[in-house]
This record gives sequence, C-alpha cells and structure tokens, in this order.
Amino acid sequence: MAAAPDTVAWVRPPEPIRGLDHLGVQAPCIALYGQLLPGITNVTDRARYYSFHPWVLWAFERQYSDHSVDEFRRVLRRAECLFALIAIRHARVIGDRDDGLHGRAMVGRDKLLRIEEDADGFALEDYATLEGPNRYFKNKLGGLGQYYFGPLRDLRVLDHHEGAGYPGYDDQRGRKLAEAFASAVPEDAFFRVLEQETTTWEELDELVAFCPCGLRDNTAEHELLLDLFLARTELFQGDGGTTRRASLGLMLDLASQQSRDPEYALERLLRGAAYTGALVDGAAWQVTEAHQRVLRGWGTYQRNELLSISVQGLFAAVLRAIERDEASKIRQASEAAEVAVRLLSSFGANLKLPLDALVTRVRGSLPALADWKHEDHELQRGWRLQSLRLDDDTNLEEIARESVEILLALLARGVDEYPYGDFELDPEYFDPREVHLLSLRHTSKNEWTGLTVEAWIRWVAVQWGVARHLRVALRKLRGERRDTFRIRPLEGELRVVEAPAPVFTIPRVSRAQQILRDLGLVEYDAEGVMVLTDRGRTELEACRVG
Repeated sequence: MAAAPDTVAWVRPPEPIRGLDHLGVQAPCIALYGQLLPGITNVTDRARYYSFHPWVLWAFERQYSDHSVDEFRRVLRRAECLFALIAIRHARVIGDRDDGLHGRAMVGRDKLLRIEEDADGFALEDYATLEGPNRYFKNKLGGLGQYYFGPLRDLRVLDHHEGAGYPGYDDQRGRKLAEAFASAVPEDAFFRVLEQETTTWEELDELVAFCPCGLRDNTAEHELLLDLFLARTELFQGDGGTTRRASLGLMLDLASQQSRDPEYALERLLRGAAYTGALVDGAAWQVTEAHQRVLRGWGTYQRNELLSISVQGLFAAVLRAIERDEASKIRQASEAAEVAVRLLSSFGANLKLPLDALVTRVRGSLPALADWKHEDHELQRGWRLQSLRLDDDTNLEEIARESVEILLALLARGVDEYPYGDFELDPEYFDPREVHLLSLRHTSKNEWTGLTVEAWIRWVAVQWGVARHLRVALRKLRGERRDTFRIRPLEGELRVVEAPAPVFTIPRVSRAQQILRDLGLVEYDAEGVMVLTDRGRTELEACRVG
C-alpha cells in the first residue's frame, strides 16, 4: 500500500481574463491582413525604428568593449529612452502642434512625458531601469523586444545572434541600414549623453538629427528605407516585399484620387473601396495590373470582416439579453435560440419565410454595391454596429438586427467558390467547423437549406454563438490554461460573465499611413485629408508599373 502524502495542495485555477476573439471568427481576418502588409504590424508605428535598431546594435559593438547581455540591455534601454526624448524635445522647441512627425508613438513616450518641460535635469536611468515606477517597458529588450524584433527578423534585417544572448544584425540589410543611419547623426554625442548621470533638455538640442523628422534629411537612410518598405531593389523584394509594395502603392493610389470625404480616414476609405471596387463618390476605382491582386485581397479581407462582426454582434446581443431578461443565466446553450428570436421579433412575418425567399427579397432591395455611403449598405451597418453601445439595454434589439441584416446581405451578394485564391494559405487552414467565407458558403448550401428565417436565426445564435464560444473557451483553457469564458458553465446552468463588444480587427493601415508620412510620401491638407507629396507621386508611378 502506497504511503500517504505528507502534504495536500490545492490546484490553483486559471485566472479569468478578458481575452480576444471569443468566437474564433477574427483569426481568418488577421491571417489575411498579415499577408497583405508583411513587415508592418499593429505595434510598428514609426519608420525610423527600422534603421535605428540595427544602428544601436552596430554602434554598441563599436562603442563598448563589454558585449555582455546585461550591458547590451542597459545600453539599448537608455538608447530607446533618449531617442524618444529627442523627438519630444524637438516638437516643443519648434512649437509643432502636429507631433506626428516627431514624438508620436515613440517607444516609451507616455512614461517619458512625465518629465516636466522646466525640469533642470533628469536621469535616463530612472526610466531605462528594469524596475521601478518610472520604468518605460517591462520587456528586458524594451521596444525592440516587445515590438520591432519580430518584423525586423522577418525582413531579415535582424536575427538571433548566436552565442551572444541578444539580437544581431544581418550583414547585408542590417549593416546597410545601420551605416546609412550613422551617416548623418552625431553618434559620439549620442552615447556621451546616454552615459551621463543626468541630462538636461538643452543637451538634447545637439542631437536633433535623431528626431524622426530628420529621416528625410538623411538621403542615404531615406532611400534605403524606401527600398525596404517599397521593395524597390532586389535586396528587399523577398519575404513578402512585393506584396507590401503593392499594398502601400494601393494606399498611395487611394490618396491620389480626387474623390474625397474628410469624414473618412484612410482605413475606412480602403475598406469601402476595396470591398466594393468603388471610391467614396461611387465612381469605379481603376487600378493598374500591379495592384489588382492586392485590391481583391483587401476586398476579401473586408468581406471576412463583415462576416466576423455580424456573428460577434448577434452573440453579444444574446449575452446582454440573457443578463437583462434572464437574470444572467440559462440552463443550456440551446436556450440562446429563444433569446435571439425575441430580440429579432421586429422581423415579424418574415420569420416564417424560407431563408432562401428572404435572401432573394434582400437581394432585390440592397443598395448597389458601389453605393457604400447608403445607410442600408452592409458596410454602413458594420460601422454602425461597432458604434452601438452594448451597455445600453435599449440598443440590444438594434444590435441583433444590424448583425442579421449584414449576414443576409453577404448571402444575397454571394460568396465565390474559393474566395481566398489571392492568398498563400493552405486550404486546410480553413477548417469547415470554423467561421469564415468558405464555411459560410458551405453551410448556406447544406445546413441552412430548407430552414425558415426563424430556424436559421436559432441555428446561428447557438451553433455560431453560445455553443461555439464554449468550444473556443474550452480549447483555450485546455491548450493555454486561460479562462476566457464570457458565459461560464456551472452546475445546471450557463452564467453570463460579460458580453464582448463586436469589433473589426485592426489591419495595420494606420501604422502604414504613419510610415508613409515618415517617408515623406504623404501629408495632410487643411481638411485633415491625406494627400500625396511630390515624392509620393513619383513613388506611386513606380509602384503602378509593378
């Protein structure tokens, strides 16, 4: 007989977190925009970090004899703080209210803004330290480790440094960028200030060449970064470079159009124009052959986004209605169907129609695809859905209605046999049990055939809603030990934790827009509309050729 254990311990349960993508419907969208803008992510905000970080590595080897991991971390963290402080200082000195050319989105900026403008001096170490209340970043490698290393590695600018314990630079791409950066900045003065115990704002003035706005004054660096982002030379045309070039060229093309509306930022313009093939005034968007494939790709991405937000919206409305009407609990997932039907009682007699009949009716009444400013267009419904406050009980019926109307519009417009043909994705990536455009097409022709509208709503609310969420949350709990339940299974009931608001993904367009501005290809006019600069027109013409 085995001996009794000396101690008994409780197993600590996973800590509940909010998590993301509670239905697993955003994953296809993220995969699509990742292929459309390789090398740019949602945290790579500024173009000059793509040359600054290789330069820090290259200069560290030359400026310091101690190449230990701890020494590199110390220097890197101080360098990132100093880089951001130079940009903050320069904007203040020249009185530029538009910080987009200077300190905006610089690594550590929020913490560094705590230093008063009239401070006699400050210690970089207070902010570069690995511990303490003013620490600018938890990651030991700062913004490089947290944000930029992955993209720079994918672009083969940086890589893991064998045996060093910190990143190394590629001898072709990385070294060229580092040397170009160094060609027009006072390197020795930078490291002198970096090593001082205290620094004054005035001492940063001699380092103004490091400000991101100085990029365009450094011809060698500027041209090399244009080569990188626009894949202008063979050195940078691999690793998705040609697709990145096409996407950035497409954005430049959009900025060049006479059709404009100050109410629409570039991301919304791109979503609308790519999905419909029409500009904001309804005119056809004519692009050259070099941009046609990527234009179709962005259109597919947006179509997938509409599917995603429609399913999210109905799920959110159902959970909030359970909170409002059912004391936050139901006994089993199938009861979500009743909740959904009540939310959509405004469909009236249409609930008894065959789904195919309602889809045919919707097809006849939809605004023209190109008329995407029409209030009944599915794009406008998607933006409206995202703006409706989920914590307002009076919005729940409208949220549910907008969600179903978007789904009906997608069915009415039709789905291609294989809508992902412009992407390099293994067909097996699109598991038929997941929610994406292929499963929408398949399910509409199989499981939904012969259903009434009411039965269809019941199916979606359960199979693509509550039951699906439980499967996704259980998968995350089993595989990642993360509790992301928004409706938690308890003994004899399912209890709502919190309804997640329906949202679109963030497709890196705003980051690309800032990078285009850093490169001097775009600027903003008096109405805040993005327009091309002379250099932008030159690069656009080159991109149109291919």
